[in-house]
Amino acid sequence: MHLSNIKIINKIIEAKAAIIKTGIFMSLAAYWGVILVGTFITFN
Repeated sequence: MHLSNIKIINKIIEAKAAIIKTGIFMSLAAYWGVILVGTFITFN
């Protein structure tokens, strides 16, 4: 019982880390997307 609780907690922690990494990547992609779109609009 105790070992299964530890496994569940570890899976939750891994899932949180994956969500955080995905969020950081998506926010950086959006940030650079806005910069690139703004640059192209300015040159046009």
